[in-house]
Amino acid sequence: MPSREPESADLAWSRRRLPPLALGVAAVLLVLYAGLCKALLFHDLEYFGSDLFSFLEMTWSWHYAGQLLHDNVHGYPSAIHNFYLLLAFSPLTIPLGAYGLILGLVLFNLMAVLRVATAAVLDLPARLVILAGLLSPVAYYAFDHPEWGFHPELCYPPLALLLALDLLEGRTRRAILVGLLVVLVKEDGAVLCASVLLAYFACRLWMLRGGSQEERRRVVAAALVSLLASALVFVAGMAVLSAASRALTSTQSTAAPRVLDSLRVLANTLGGPGASTRGMRLYQGLTAYALVAGVLVLPLGRRLPRGLLLVLLSSPPVVIVLMVSAGWYRFRYMLWPPRLATLLALVIACLVFTSSMAPPARLRQDRVGAGAAALVAVSWVLQLLLLARLGYSPWPRLQALALLSGLGYRVSTIPGQEVRFLRCLAERLPGGLPVSTFGDTHPVFHRQSIVFEDFAQHAWHRPLLRVVPSSAPAAAPEATSCQGPRVGGVAVEVECELLPLVASCGVIDQADPEPGAG
Repeated sequence: MPSREPESADLAWSRRRLPPLALGVAAVLLVLYAGLCKALLFHDLEYFGSDLFSFLEMTWSWHYAGQLLHDNVHGYPSAIHNFYLLLAFSPLTIPLGAYGLILGLVLFNLMAVLRVATAAVLDLPARLVILAGLLSPVAYYAFDHPEWGFHPELCYPPLALLLALDLLEGRTRRAILVGLLVVLVKEDGAVLCASVLLAYFACRLWMLRGGSQEERRRVVAAALVSLLASALVFVAGMAVLSAASRALTSTQSTAAPRVLDSLRVLANTLGGPGASTRGMRLYQGLTAYALVAGVLVLPLGRRLPRGLLLVLLSSPPVVIVLMVSAGWYRFRYMLWPPRLATLLALVIACLVFTSSMAPPARLRQDRVGAGAAALVAVSWVLQLLLLARLGYSPWPRLQALALLSGLGYRVSTIPGQEVRFLRCLAERLPGGLPVSTFGDTHPVFHRQSIVFEDFAQHAWHRPLLRVVPSSAPAAAPEATSCQGPRVGGVAVEVECELLPLVASCGVIDQADPEPGAG
């Protein structure tokens, strides 16, 4: 029989690299598709909660209002939270409006999946397990953030993944830089960093269990220094928050009373006699946390016990923070997407550390990869079942063709001619112009500064254009105010000098074959 020629080195290298490359390309496409669907959901008015517009305002208030991290709902959120990473979104939001927030989230997730695809310390099964966690149904629920659309904590999962990989590869300077970004997301970012570090050093000690005692001592010393640094950063962040709170106590709600009330509620709930509604909510929330963490680490297969133990060891600081955060709301929002995003971030970091451990030598990598793929499928099905209990299904949120038509989404509940009229107004008005509107149509004006009438006292400027129901009695005219165009059930009151910009929007095509088209 003719002997087979030995495979060339280039061909062998190509065959080794092809599966990770294909996995990386698939992950990139999934992130881009999720970002496209989120942008279409916003276009269809599915994100109408005030939080998105508060965060949008914070990104650009320095540019339009000359005020740092100001918004028109709360006034100065720096008295409540440290949202300093939002300033990094301003180059995207000033030209793109709310789409800049979506693009920022997509870019963070793209960086994360590309790092997983190119990390030399990870084999193919490890990459599959990690990407399956970052792109899981639970992760999409957090990324989608139904109704509210955006919260800075949605940056936690990709950033925690980047931090874990930098720690794993010994890139200390880059890990510090990523850790700084995590800290700037919110005041509890330092706690998340501490939990990720705790998981990392616990993993290091496990891998050195057969090594020299001196080496283990060095790891313990490094762990203590790192955790102490995280604690100091957290204390410094809370000190900054406390100072801002004292300066603004007379004008708005501040962090100190919120935290104290949350701690009081938590202490009373944990120490109170018998069952209570708050206690049941807390118990249900913690149970859901455990279930979410369990199904996310399920693809680890034979390393599942290590993964669960690592999550159990590193999660108490994060869980305590989540409990305190939920205490202000009497534990009603423990499964709110930002809360799950924080927990998800830590679990993904634990997936990185645990899956990087070498599989048993007797198992071939292809067999390990096939087993991981099967467990990923099981994990995703279980996640879908958990999300169904929350009343959430990702399928309507991921149908790009349906989203393009708008049928079945909030935009279709508004007459099409009115939608086109509102979009015309938004296109004609300059960015950052104060605008108020009624109903849930404010997403149309995402490039303008949305003033919510119920919180008008916190706005940096009174609205220069008001969208009102055409059936409403005309407001008392101001010296500089004019009646603008009206279409269907929508009318406009506008500063007279702006009237030429929007007057022609009243002349629109009356043909409306599809409600909500626009």
